[in-house]
Amino acid sequence: MSLLRFAGRVLYSAFFVADGYQLLTKPDQHADELGPTVDRVVPAVQSVLPPDAADRVPEDLRTWTRLLGIAQIVGGIAYATGFARRPGAVLLTVATVPRVVSAAGSRDSADILTSAALLGAGVVATQDTNGRPGLRWRAQQSRAAIEGRASSASKSAGKQAGRRARALKRAAKRASAAPEKIVKKVNHQVKGVLN
Repeated sequence: MSLLRFAGRVLYSAFFVADGYQLLTKPDQHADELGPTVDRVVPAVQSVLPPDAADRVPEDLRTWTRLLGIAQIVGGIAYATGFARRPGAVLLTVATVPRVVSAAGSRDSADILTSAALLGAGVVATQDTNGRPGLRWRAQQSRAAIEGRASSASKSAGKQAGRRARALKRAAKRASAAPEKIVKKVNHQVKGVLN
């Protein structure tokens, strides 16, 4: 991992780790920011889940604030260290959504732009392959290499088969000529004996 990539990850993650710590330790101060999002998300989640599981979904804003703080801390550490960087980036992106929803409700343009920028950076971070090509590209390259090897093996086998066919043709010609020579020899010897 390059030093520049590591520094970028740490700087991006530092915001989420610090904010997650604040959400975890002081949930009362930040619960109002999450109110609109929790009011929309919790009923939607409860309607999708079976009744037993829906009853266990917390509705308390302080609980959701702490859960979001934990998600930001875990995602930030995972992304910054490079261990599980893509799942960590997904956690950070998901943790940004409540911030975007609350910023949209506040009508503060600076807050909206900051939240949108963090969401965009999170989306880009989820696609981070650490400077290596993605799995799709690797699979395409492997397939192309295998097809190339198969094609060259086919051509090589075709040439070898052609050589073998020509050699068999010559051997068959020689074999078919051999009885004629024997018959001529025998005829010659028979004529010599009869004369």
